[in-house]
Amino acid sequence: MPDMPASMPPQGGPVPAPGAPPPGQATGPSPASAPSPNRGIEAAALAKLAVHATAIQQLMMAFPIGSDISRDLREAVNKLAKHVPQGAVSPGMQMTEAQKMLMQQRQMAPQNAAAQAAQMGGGAPAAPPPPPPPMAA
Repeated sequence: MPDMPASMPPQGGPVPAPGAPPPGQATGPSPASAPSPNRGIEAAALAKLAVHATAIQQLMMAFPIGSDISRDLREAVNKLAKHVPQGAVSPGMQMTEAQKMLMQQRQMAPQNAAAQAAQMGGGAPAAPPPPPPPMAA
């Protein structure tokens, strides 16, 4: 039997790279390297959900008790409350999230107004004319 170099596989196939899985083994992510949820993003989303659930509860007061819309809003709040039980999100987080949403709404107001005006065919509002030049005496 002739001597074969150590780097050459016995069956003539390609030499696997160092650290590579053996042939026939899956190369996807293993359970040890599966992505984990970002708890900070999840907490912020729960705070947003709590703010929206509170807003829906406040909307319910505008509709007659027993009406279809009131009943649907109550069902929505009940479903959301399962995911955001009382005390799961601190009042401070809810307040911060509500303030962020209000600030974003205020920042987007000019863009929304311009888009609405463009849809109505008015385009952007005209700029006021420049003041007349001063008269020489």
